[in-house]
Amino acid sequence: MLDAWGDWPLFQELLAVLQQIANKHKVCIANIGVRYLLDRPAVAGVIVGARLGVAQHLADNARVFGVKLDANDLGMIESVLARSRDLITLIGDCGDEYRS
Repeated sequence: MLDAWGDWPLFQELLAVLQQIANKHKVCIANIGVRYLLDRPAVAGVIVGARLGVAQHLADNARVFGVKLDANDLGMIESVLARSRDLITLIGDCGDEYRS
């Protein structure tokens, strides 16, 4: 999937950008990724894994609802994503293999 999307150096660049934005908002990288996805028009929800009995994961995951990405944050993320490949175009969306 990583090779289909782009490559390792580009992925590392994306992680660095997400970390910079996460530091700004005082949340974790995962919160920024989830917030970015939730803000996409076609996305109604995101499934986040959390270990049962590990309360700090639940509290940390809930922090995503207090994050508002601004135009600069979005620009930083999208400047990296613009150099990647669209996986929906390449492999289809989740469930395409069952519809064909």
